[in-house]
Amino acid sequence: MKGKLPSLPGSLSRQIFALAFVNLGLLLLVFLVFARYQYRLEFGSFLFAPARDRLEAVAAEVALDLEQTPVERRTELMGRFAAVYGVDFYLFKNEGTQLAGKPVQLPVEVRRRLEGPRPREEAVQPRGQGRGEGRGEGADGGPEDEGVPPRRRGPPPPDRRGPSPGLRGPTPGRRGPPPPPGQGGRVFEMPVGNLFWAGVRIPVEEPGQEGQVRGTLLLAATSFYGTPLFFDFKPWLAALIAVMGIFVVCWLPFIRGLTKTISRITEAAEQIEQGNFEMELPVDRSDELGHLATAINRMSARLSGFVSGQKRFLGDIAHELCAPIARMQFGLGILERKTDESQRAAVDDVQDEMRQMSGLVSELLSFSKAGMEKKDRPLGPVDVGEIARRAAEREGGSPAFHIEIPEPVKAIADAEYLLRSLGNLLRNALRYAGDAGPITVSARREKNEVVIAVTDCGPGLPPEELDRIFTPFYRLEASRNRDHGGVGLGLAIVKSCVEGCRGQVRCRNRQPSGLEVEIRLAAA
Repeated sequence: MKGKLPSLPGSLSRQIFALAFVNLGLLLLVFLVFARYQYRLEFGSFLFAPARDRLEAVAAEVALDLEQTPVERRTELMGRFAAVYGVDFYLFKNEGTQLAGKPVQLPVEVRRRLEGPRPREEAVQPRGQGRGEGRGEGADGGPEDEGVPPRRRGPPPPDRRGPSPGLRGPTPGRRGPPPPPGQGGRVFEMPVGNLFWAGVRIPVEEPGQEGQVRGTLLLAATSFYGTPLFFDFKPWLAALIAVMGIFVVCWLPFIRGLTKTISRITEAAEQIEQGNFEMELPVDRSDELGHLATAINRMSARLSGFVSGQKRFLGDIAHELCAPIARMQFGLGILERKTDESQRAAVDDVQDEMRQMSGLVSELLSFSKAGMEKKDRPLGPVDVGEIARRAAEREGGSPAFHIEIPEPVKAIADAEYLLRSLGNLLRNALRYAGDAGPITVSARREKNEVVIAVTDCGPGLPPEELDRIFTPFYRLEASRNRDHGGVGLGLAIVKSCVEGCRGQVRCRNRQPSGLEVEIRLAAA
């Protein structure tokens, strides 16, 4: 239909939560697109940024350990670091010669990045020489052996805080932060095939040479996200928990209050639909839902007044008709004795009509009485089996009636109302399904309720009629004939009497055929 918005499946609270999360995701997506095109921010670089600091710290630690580790034990040192951090460690010269670590064939992309151009770095001066006095200095003042910084002079650099996975133990007296991983250290990363590679430029001492050469510490892992050294999920998890906490604190009270109010309004509408107009919704909100609850209370009060007035009017009319109907029946009895055989048929027809009218008036009185007095009737424990047997006897004790209540089952009800309800149900079942099979009355206890069921084997009802048969004066078209009789008040009286016992009544079709009317009352 034009203009109709699609609705999401599930409850209202789930829909609100889903829409809120979708809204949050869309805002995050818009922010990422804006950052990408406005600030040229790469998402991968953004995720890798915290790892750069960790990699530089690890590279500094490796560089310090390399200074005091013999060349032949550097591979063992790489293995120790690999065991601690869960990634493979390799040490390479920048021209591609491997210095330490397990033998590995570098991918072309990694080798190209390893040997590629780097930003100009300030040379580290050799021992005993000042700036501009380096070995083999060119005319332009640059070092002739560019890329090989001379050995640093002075005592060894201060130790790191905490133990190292290196081969030597902690050296007493070392204090302060670790030195930077080489002059102008750079970190790069790239996924190649099934591995994620990262590299850090560090200075390396080469045996047989005075000074240091520029090298690169390479790290290889099977996954970027599964390696804590590269990607630490804990800050992201903490951020997610914080977002969820803020969302719950801000939205949960609102959603709970909204759905609770709507549930109460829905329950009230169902009570009104069942004819309970005495209910009253609590009005504890000042918004649109509060105004709706107030309107429902006013509507319920007006409907209660209308229905009560209608029942009172029907009761008054029925009561006023009782006297003239009785006098007419008395006169017809006298007339029947004084008429001859030729006029007897006409008198019988009139008497039949009067009996129909008398039955209608009697049912109108019962219906109005049940509706007007049900709020004031005292309730108490009654034996359901005994009431069912009395109802069957009152309706003629037909052999089609079967009372299947083997043990005492007691419910909170009014004995007269329950007797009238079961009597009307048995009479209705006998009238429409008496020839189809047994009519059974059973009772059972379910937790704090007693369930009374009256079942027959008749044709049942059309599904669309099941919720309408308790409406006053409602009858199926097939039953509107003289043979079946009835004015459509029998089941309406049942409903009024059951509600007078503070219970509920409903019906359903049985399979393969038949109808079941179920009465639920509070258990004694």
